[in-house]
Amino acid sequence: PVASARALAADARAFFHTIDENRKLKAENERLRHWQSVAIELKAENESLRTMANYQPVAEVSYVTARVLSTSLGDFAQTILLNVGEKDGIENLQPVVDSVGLIGRVTEVGPHTARVLLLSDVASRVPVVSAKGRQRALLTGTGNDMLRLSFLTSDVPIKLGESIVTSEEGGLIPAGITVGTVFRHDASGYLIKPHRPLTRAEYVRVVQFKGSQTP
Repeated sequence: PVASARALAADARAFFHTIDENRKLKAENERLRHWQSVAIELKAENESLRTMANYQPVAEVSYVTARVLSTSLGDFAQTILLNVGEKDGIENLQPVVDSVGLIGRVTEVGPHTARVLLLSDVASRVPVVSAKGRQRALLTGTGNDMLRLSFLTSDVPIKLGESIVTSEEGGLIPAGITVGTVFRHDASGYLIKPHRPLTRAEYVRVVQFKGSQTP
């Protein structure tokens, strides 16, 4: 009986030791999964930042790098929210670029955040010019993936595939920032296709530019 009791006690200790070890292993696995998730997120952020580092800045302007906090894509408003604001020198109407080119302009500024109206928003209006033919126009949003050229300054045709870049008209945006290429020309005018989805970037730059204001 004594031997049986000792054996039973040993089995019980082994049983509870196994349970304790399993708890420790589960806790360790949870920690490993957590740090794996953190590592994946950091890798994605680093890749996004490296892409931003490849962006060729426009001369004679300064930039504030920002992280995209949220995206709002509705029928009547297409915006993103940034983690920079008045404390960082952000002002209304400043242009915002990603690693490819212009994506929109600041429309609301708080102490620590700023809202950006994307080029695709129907309220967006940006002065542009065709890169080769130098045909000036106003780039307007359509509420979807395509943009439209309005108020062209001449009847000179623009070729399909031609690049469309910003102009400095109005003194709010530096000249030469790419916005897309001519995708289609029909009875309604020219449709412009951005080089990438405007909401793709996790990090962007707010352009601090003081051009020659047009009276």
